[in-house]
Amino acid sequence: MAEENLNNNLEEDTNSNSTAIEEEDLQKTASFLKLNELKLRCRARNLRLKEDDVIAAVDGEPFHGSILELTNILSEEDKKTLLTIRRNGIFFEVIAFGSLGSTFKFTSPEETIEIENALKTHTFYPIEEYKIYEILRNLRRKVDIIDTTTSPMSWILPPFWLIQNKLWEVLLVTISVYLITLSVAWWMFVITWILLAIYFNKGQTTILRSFSIYRDKHFWLILAGINEEEIQKVCIKLDEKCSFDYPLIPTVENNTNLKKNKAFA
Repeated sequence: MAEENLNNNLEEDTNSNSTAIEEEDLQKTASFLKLNELKLRCRARNLRLKEDDVIAAVDGEPFHGSILELTNILSEEDKKTLLTIRRNGIFFEVIAFGSLGSTFKFTSPEETIEIENALKTHTFYPIEEYKIYEILRNLRRKVDIIDTTTSPMSWILPPFWLIQNKLWEVLLVTISVYLITLSVAWWMFVITWILLAIYFNKGQTTILRSFSIYRDKHFWLILAGINEEEIQKVCIKLDEKCSFDYPLIPTVENNTNLKKNKAFA
């Protein structure tokens, strides 16, 4: 009788342990949300997200919540939300202000495990360190990266800010206006300097974006990162043949030129 009770207790312990293991496995492989269909006009399209992009993390933490939970997080008033996106095996960050306006589906167990393991090697930074960058690209894969944060250079020394961003047309007009007003009266020159400084400071992102489009570049990505070097790394991962005016990391084009030079040497 005692042996029978002992066997029953052992069976119950075994069943409870197996149930606990199954629950732990299910918890470990909880699905991520994947963008399914994007509305014609929605925030997801504005952020240049695509169908089948996976939301791997929210505010630096892996996200296994429901669609309602994500919507509630994104809909919080006056809150910027850092989303870590997984696309074609590559992680990148975007900052969202409000719901994405898309439908979702769930990742398969295989996708979930692969993303979960990849997240272990992905680096997250404090949210306040992230800045928003607009990335435009032309057919030759020449890329412009626009930092949307305000540069003090545009206010203090507008001509140098124009030179830094290669806005030669605007620089020529600006210098002409400076010279004309200076030839009329010194106080008129001072007023012109202040007005143009305010204009460049307030509208620098719009100016940079407009001239990039004017030079036959089109919106490619809108990313969040701590600096331009990190943004260039993401761009290279998404398109290894893209190039930059001021490359901060080795690109395929630079590596090819280096190999050619070595071959000639």
